[in-house]
Amino acid sequence: MKFVIKSISKNSGRLGQLRIKESKELQTPLLLQTTKGGSIPYLSAEVFELLSQDHQQMLQLTLSTMEQMSESLAQWNRSLSDYVGYPGYNTLLLLRDPCETTPTGGNDRDVVPLFTRHGKESLTAARYLDIVANFAPDVYQGLCDADTNPESTKKRVQKSVDRTERFMEQCYEQHSKLERLKDSTLLAPIVGGYSTFARTQSIKHARQQPAGSYGGYILEGFHTNGLAATELKPAQLLPIVEHCVQQLEEEQLRLMPGAYTPLLLLELIRLGVDVFDTSYAYCAAVNYKALTFSYVQDKDEHAAFLDVTDEAIKEDFKPLLKDCSCLACQKHTRAYIHHLYKTHELLGPILLMIHNLHHYMSFFEAIRVSMAADRLPELIEHVRMQNATTEVNYRIEPNNKVVGKAAMGKGFIAAAV
Repeated sequence: MKFVIKSISKNSGRLGQLRIKESKELQTPLLLQTTKGGSIPYLSAEVFELLSQDHQQMLQLTLSTMEQMSESLAQWNRSLSDYVGYPGYNTLLLLRDPCETTPTGGNDRDVVPLFTRHGKESLTAARYLDIVANFAPDVYQGLCDADTNPESTKKRVQKSVDRTERFMEQCYEQHSKLERLKDSTLLAPIVGGYSTFARTQSIKHARQQPAGSYGGYILEGFHTNGLAATELKPAQLLPIVEHCVQQLEEEQLRLMPGAYTPLLLLELIRLGVDVFDTSYAYCAAVNYKALTFSYVQDKDEHAAFLDVTDEAIKEDFKPLLKDCSCLACQKHTRAYIHHLYKTHELLGPILLMIHNLHHYMSFFEAIRVSMAADRLPELIEHVRMQNATTEVNYRIEPNNKVVGKAAMGKGFIAAAV
């Protein structure tokens, strides 16, 4: 993997290019496509190709949703992207699913818990590397204890750093010895909760490794994934991230997985974080929300979301978002998608996912254009206010709709339970 910085601005963050093996160059800030079980949620590969034909793509796969595939992948002699039905795509393997809340606890001196649909599995560093070798992804994260959040105690934070150092000693040692990982890039995890001291300790351990031991950083341990990431307070998170970024080499890639709000994401980009994912778009869709915030300067007032459960749109024959060119908005109305919700049809979340992914990918295109013109602060302010008099709230409220037994497992309901 090769990462090259194209430009750096004090006000607008940094633009870069990422090349993995012989693939096309990916522009950063980069948006990873979050998957579940190796698939884009609710979409077939053919539909996603129609949706993403003008956008660069890289798949974010998670061991918590794919661990059961390890044995069959050990016998697979082609690429991981071929196995999941997206040939030619670059792949990045994470330990945890950023779309779902990760249960706390289960950590021990020598193991990290992996929560799968089959229950909890305890991973040692050796076991983790064996599984990752079966997957043979293009990029993968090192094993870490990231079970921290804004409420974590000083003792819990320090344990996460100490354990991560022990895990990573084995990861660095074994990475170069495993034949199936010879073409894979390791990302060094930076943990330490909201302690600048602990974060510095984690960074020092990574930077003490021989040159070429890893190809970038993944900043973990800020939240427990899922909707928790949408609730983070910028005043609490941003100083910690800025502290970390100031100690990291400029030439190394920086990744932060999680459903950060669009406004917080922009602030992280301004600080110098390079790679994010689409978990925010997914979390909005499964909670009945279409993304409607504006990323183009205008004078109209905009809302962060459209709630498709709202009875007020049952006879609203406009698209989810005015002037949106996605497949959902071009062919369907708010009233129809509200009807799909009322009748528990599977097409409902499919259309919402199509719209939200299209909107978020276009948002990242606008981000890169703004950064190239050194106008990211203007975009941040527009996203913050949306031409309203008060700051827009991008927090995703969990779906608390009452679900009848007859509707269980159907359409939107399947996403809500």
